[in-house]
Amino acid sequence: MANFNLDVTLEKALEEFSKKIPEDMAWKTGAEYRDGSFYLEFMTQPIQVSYPEGVVTNKNSGKELGLVDRILVLHYFIHAGGSPLLNKNISFKELPGGSIYIEPFTNRCIRPLIHLFGNDLSLFQKAAEKCGGTREKYGDMSYCFYPFPRIPVTLVLWAGDEEFPPNANILFDASAGDYLPTEDYAFLGGMLAGKLIACQGTVL
Repeated sequence: MANFNLDVTLEKALEEFSKKIPEDMAWKTGAEYRDGSFYLEFMTQPIQVSYPEGVVTNKNSGKELGLVDRILVLHYFIHAGGSPLLNKNISFKELPGGSIYIEPFTNRCIRPLIHLFGNDLSLFQKAAEKCGGTREKYGDMSYCFYPFPRIPVTLVLWAGDEEFPPNANILFDASAGDYLPTEDYAFLGGMLAGKLIACQGTVL
């Protein structure tokens, strides 16, 4: 999903989405399907996805989501295989072909987390809880989020000290490859980091 090719990516996604059986997509994604639309949560906001048009709107405001958000939602519907969670966390590099995208993933997702929260875990805690995260047991502090119903994403932070600089990681369930292309997880991780940064601004 290269930035310079988003319109083509959307066109292809819409074509694939319109050809799939809506009832199959509903159970595989965990969405509700009724009256020609899917209903689910995306990044903690309730959304509606029309079928077969593939228009994605915020259910509360009625506003259409942006281009990248729309593509991610459509890709979720297209690629979701319905696999159960494996309850085993893996890193981005362990996703299929993850090593190819590790540099943009690190720049877009990991470094902003380290920069803002690496030396202030209490701020990370406040922002994560305000954004709906669930406390986990990894690193010095970690929180799990569900940007899609069947995609848990765990943000992990290690505080810096005199010997080591702060560090961060983002973990995915081992079933993640059955729900989105690996490249999309770089976008999704960046969106989660951005959401936390926005929440951080409201808890200062």
